Amino acid sequence: MTGQDDFRLDRESLSRALAALPPMPAIVNELLRSLDDPETSGEELARKIALDQVLVARLLRIANSSFYGLRRKVVSVRDAVFVLGMGNIRNLALAAAVSGPVGAHAAASGINLRGFWRHGVATALCAGMLAGRMKCSGDGAFAAGLLHDLGRLVVAGGFPRHFQEVRRVRQSRDCLLQDAEVEVLGIDHSAIGRQLAESWGFPDALCVAVGGHHDAGSLLSGSLASVVHLADAIAHSLDVAGDETDQVPWIYPPCWNEAGLSWADSQELFQEVEQRLDAYCEMFGQH
Repeated sequence: MTGQDDFRLDRESLSRALAALPPMPAIVNELLRSLDDPETSGEELARKIALDQVLVARLLRIANSSFYGLRRKVVSVRDAVFVLGMGNIRNLALAAAVSGPVGAHAAASGINLRGFWRHGVATALCAGMLAGRMKCSGDGAFAAGLLHDLGRLVVAGGFPRHFQEVRRVRQSRDCLLQDAEVEVLGIDHSAIGRQLAESWGFPDALCVAVGGHHDAGSLLSGSLASVVHLADAIAHSLDVAGDETDQVPWIYPPCWNEAGLSWADSQELFQEVEQRLDAYCEMFGQH
C-alpha cells in the first residue's frame, strides 16, 4: 500500500528531474535579458536569432500566417522582427522553447496541454494589460504570465505518478491545485517552477514572479509577481482551460487595489482577453 510520504519531493529528486529536461536555447536567455535593456537593438537580436534555425523556421511561418495577413512574404529574421515586433519575438521564442520539448516531456502524464497553454496565454494577456496600471513592464509581464505555471510541467513530466495523486487529492478535497500539491508533494508548482527558471538562468524578477505568484510575501508593489498574481486569478475566472475542477485562487487585496479596476474596467479586460485569446493561441501554436 502506498503511503502519503511516498509522494514527497525532496530537493535531490527535483534536481534530477530538472537536469533531465532539455536545455533552454541560449537565444531565449538573450531575449529575456533584453527585456530590461533598452539599448539592445532589434538588429543585434535578429543576428543572434538567425543562428537558431528551428526558431527561425517557426518565426517565419508565424509571420507569414493569416494572423498578420501581410501582402508580401516575410523571408528573413530581420523582416520577422519588423513585422512581429521585439515583444512578440521574445514571447514566441519562449513559447517555442518551452511548449515543444518540455511540453512533450509532460504529455505522457495525461496533462491537458491545450488547457495548460490556453490558461498561460490568457494570464499573459491579462498581465500585459494590467502592467501599466501596476507600474510594471508590459513585455516582462506578458512573458512572466506565459511561464508562471512551469512547475506543473515539471511535475507532470518528471513525476507522473505524483501528478496523478495530486489530481486525485484535488478532486476528492475540492481544493485549489496548490493546496493539493503541498499536501501530496510537500511543495507547490510555483516553488518548483522557480527552481526551473533559476536553473535556466532567467532574470531574477521573472524567477520571483514564477515562484511567488501565490505567495503574499513576494507580492510587492510594482513587481512582476503582483501583476501575475492578479492576472492568474482573472484567467482562472474566465475558465479558458476547460478544467471542471478549476477554482479561482484568492486575490491579495493590495494587488487588486493597486490595479484600481472598476467594474467597467474589469468587464472590458475580460472581453478583450476573450477576443484575443484564440488568435494568440494560434500564433503560439497552442490552439
